[in-house]
Amino acid sequence: MENPREVRIDGETVRRPRKPWTETVHALLRHLRELDLPVPEPLGLDESFEYVSLVAGLGGDEAWPDGVSVEGARSLGRLLRTVHGGTREWTPPVGALWSVPHDSGPIICHGDPKPGNVAWIDGQAVGLFDWDAARPGTPIDDLAYALLWTTPIDADPPTPEYSAAEAALRRERAAALLEGYGWSGPLDVVEVAVRRHELAIDEVEWLGERGHEPHASWVAQGWPMRWRRDLEAMRGAGRRVFPA
Repeated sequence: MENPREVRIDGETVRRPRKPWTETVHALLRHLRELDLPVPEPLGLDESFEYVSLVAGLGGDEAWPDGVSVEGARSLGRLLRTVHGGTREWTPPVGALWSVPHDSGPIICHGDPKPGNVAWIDGQAVGLFDWDAARPGTPIDDLAYALLWTTPIDADPPTPEYSAAEAALRRERAAALLEGYGWSGPLDVVEVAVRRHELAIDEVEWLGERGHEPHASWVAQGWPMRWRRDLEAMRGAGRRVFPA
C-alpha cells in the first residue's frame, strides 16, 4: 500500500505523489497550457512525486466554507466549458493510462470539479487543478459532479426542511452553473448528481482495493459504506428543492 497521500506546496511549486497515470495527465496538461488555459504546468517527475505549478487564486476546501455564490457558480460553468473545449482535439499518448475505468467520450473530463479544486479570484472561477481523476467522458459527467458540490445536493439538513431562501439559492446556483456552461435542454439535477456521487463511491472502492491513497484509507475506515447509506437521503433532500 502507498503512503498516505501528501501534497506539499513550496512557493509556486506543488509536489504530489506520482501515480501510474501521472504521465498521461501531464501530457494533457501540457496540451491545455499550450492553449493558455488556466491549469497547472507540469514541471517534472521523479520516482515518487510529480511537480506542477501552483494555479493562482484561492483554492482548497477552505476557499468556500459557506458555498459558492450564484455568479461564482456561473463562472465555474464557463470555466468547465472552456477547458472541455480545449480537450476535444487532443489525442492521448499511446498507452495512455487513467485513474479509473471509463467509457469513451468526446472530451477529457477533469473528474473532480468541486469548488475546492478550483482557483478563485474575487468570487470568480479562474483555474482548475488536481487532475488526478481525469478520464475520457462526456460533459455531463463533470457537470453532474460540479452540480453535486456547488448546488449542493447533500443529505438532509439539521432542520426538518430547507428554508425557502436556501432552497431558492440552491436552484439559482444550479441554473447559473448550467447557464454558464451553455447547457440547453431538460436535466434532472438531483438524479444526475446522485448517480454521479454513486459512481464516485464506486471509484473510491476501485482505487482503494488497489492500494491507492487516500482511497485505501477511506475504504479501511468504512467511508464508502457510510456514503452509500446517505444516497437516498441525498435524493430525498434534493427533491424538496428540485421536485420531479
